[in-house]
Order: sequence, then C-alpha cells, then structure tokens
Amino acid sequence: MRRLLRALAILAALIWAAPAAAHLTPNSEVRLDFGRKIVTAEVIIPLGELGYAIGGGPIAPRAGPAPAALGDYLRAHMSARAPDGRPWTLTVHDARITTDEGAPDFRADVDLRPPPGAPLRVFDLSYSAVIDTVRNHFALVLVRTDYGGGQLSETPHLLGGLQWGSRTLRVDRGPQSAWRGFTSAVALGMRHIAEGHDHLMFLMALLLPAPLIARDRRWREAGGLRFTARRLVKVVTAFTVGHSVTLIGGAFFGWRLPAQPVEVLIAVSILISAVHATRPLFAGREPFVAAGFGLVHGLAFATVIGNFGLDPLEKAQSILGFNLGIELVQLAVVAVVAPALVLMARTRSYPAVRTAAAFFCAVAALAWIAERTLGADNLVARAIDAGLSHGLWLLGLLFAGTALAVLADKSRKITPPTG
Repeated sequence: MRRLLRALAILAALIWAAPAAAHLTPNSEVRLDFGRKIVTAEVIIPLGELGYAIGGGPIAPRAGPAPAALGDYLRAHMSARAPDGRPWTLTVHDARITTDEGAPDFRADVDLRPPPGAPLRVFDLSYSAVIDTVRNHFALVLVRTDYGGGQLSETPHLLGGLQWGSRTLRVDRGPQSAWRGFTSAVALGMRHIAEGHDHLMFLMALLLPAPLIARDRRWREAGGLRFTARRLVKVVTAFTVGHSVTLIGGAFFGWRLPAQPVEVLIAVSILISAVHATRPLFAGREPFVAAGFGLVHGLAFATVIGNFGLDPLEKAQSILGFNLGIELVQLAVVAVVAPALVLMARTRSYPAVRTAAAFFCAVAALAWIAERTLGADNLVARAIDAGLSHGLWLLGLLFAGTALAVLADKSRKITPPTG
C-alpha cells in the first residue's frame, strides 16, 4: 500500500507540470434553439471586429454587461420574416462581454417570435452585423437544440453561412415530433456515458471489489455470482438515484456549481473508489458512497440538459430519455464485465489484476484532477483518454485474461504423474 501511494505521488508531480493551451474564435455565430413557441438565438461576435464595424474605436474587453449601444446595434442588424413576408418580433436581452474563451466576445440572447398563424420552423433570417462593413467576415448559423427535430446534442448542426453578398438564410426545420426528441435524448445519454471516460472509470473502480468479501480491513474470498449481483444492483441503483436527483434539480431548479469543481470532484470520486478497490475503505456501504458521488456526477449531466434551452415539458422528456440512455450503457457494461470479474475473482491471479486495475484508475484520476484544476492539458491524461477510446480491445483483454487465469488455476490443481 505504501509503494502504491508513493508511486501515485511521483506521477502526480509529473502530471501537474504540463502546459496549457488556448482557443480563439475568429468569426461570428448565431446559435438557434427551437422551442415549441419561440426560437432563441445566442449571437456571438468577436469584440475587435465589432468595434471596427460600429466605428467607435476599440471596445474595452471587460467581462460583464455590454453597453446599451451594442444591443441597439444588434437589433438594427438582425431580423426574421415568415414565408408570407410578415416580420417576426425580436427581443434582445442579456447582452454581455465575455473573455473566458481565449478572446473577448460580444454575446447576446435574442428571442424570435413568429406572428400569429405563422409557422415556427420555417422563416427567413436576415443578419448583417459586422459583415456589412468587414467584407471578409462571416457569420455561421447553427442549430444547437431542436427537440422536435431530433437535434439534441452538444455539437451544433451547421445550417449555413452569411457574408457580404449573402445576408439572408431560409431556415426550414421540417415537421416536429416529440418521439424524435425523446430518442435523440436517449442517444445523447448513451453517447455521453460511453464517451465520458471518467463516468465509466468510476463505475469500473466500483466493480473491481464487487465480487469480494471484506474482513479485517482486507478483501478476502469471492462471494459468488448471486452475492455479486445483489451488490451491483444496489450500487448501480444508488448511483442512478444520486445523479437523477441533481440532474432534475440542475435542469429544473437551477442547482449549479461551477463546472471546474464538479469535474474535479468526479475525478476525486474515481481516486477514492480506486483506493477502495485495493483496500476496503467503506465495505458494505458502497451504495451510500455511490449515491453521494452520483449527486456530483448528476451536476455534470445537468449541465448538458440545462444548456439546451428547452421548455419544461421538453426538458422533462429529455431528462427521462437522457437518464434511460445512461442506464442502458451502465447496465450493458455491468452485464458484460461482471461475469468475467466473478470468474477471475476465484483465481489466484485476481489480487494482482485488481491492484493493477485500481492503480490504473488512480493514475487516470490524478491526471484528470491535475488537468481540471490547472485548466491545462497533460500527456498522461491524453494517453489515458486515447487508450480508453479502444473499449472493445480492453474488453477483449479482460476476457482473455480471465480465460488465462482460470486455465492457470486448473493447471495447478493437476497432480503430475509419479513413477
């Protein structure tokens, strides 16, 4: 145990020494969210080019509410019309200057309401901010959320671009369907947990000691398939309850913590679970710990749903679908991995395998803690993420290792002939 902690301390020192990187956004963006009654747009304009376009000189890049003149400028350079030519009503609010993405931007939220009887999902968007002055500037029009159209992801869908010679874009999202939105939420939940290496790593760290019985502050003999199944059902159910509570609270009631401490706490949950897989820290209380850490993981999930700008009904349906997608992947992982762990837990090789796997989880946790605390990428985290992206190969390695461990134990029980 002392050697394990010493090795982790050395790795932590190496991880914390990595440099950071920045990202710049050179063009403008109009990000559309389609609700049932209105369309909401987030407009993002680089501050430097906006200052040049309005002719008033550089705008002070101080984060906070934007000058009223900038909101007036946007109102004068953005409009929407129904297919029959009637104008939509546009309301600009929450105009602000941000500096948290590498370069200062002007951002504003715009509510677009169609006239009575006009379709919500078909309109002509006109936009000329900056591009009517800076000829090489362009504005991307993207759909960020369209629940009725099945567009519900963290990656916006590009509709088109606006520039000097083309300042109007026909937006046509076609018919809407609640079922398409729900299935999109299920797919999003599945993808989020499947690609969320930290969430799966937390689950794997809890799976490692699940087949074992703890006595005298050590993991002892295997408890069998029924024992393991009962423990896993309790742990997975508790984790589900925990993240569901904060997912609902974050999406509906605005429960929020800054993203950085939430992500750091998720990595800490992996580190604690990894140590527990080596030596029992909370044997018999795993469901309570899973529920507690589930509350933290749920805050991260809530950020995904909360950023979509859905109305209450769509948000409720999205949460249900998103949760269902998460559980489908979790259950699939447990169903595939647990039988192999139960078999291997009965072999002499399992203590070494469990310790090595727990060490890997702890290293990953330390790398992510460093990355998320410092806001700096590091080589260890990149290598671990790259390795975890090959999940099928890792499963194959688990099955092969289980088969070899079982065969090795059987070969030891064969008494060689004497003569």
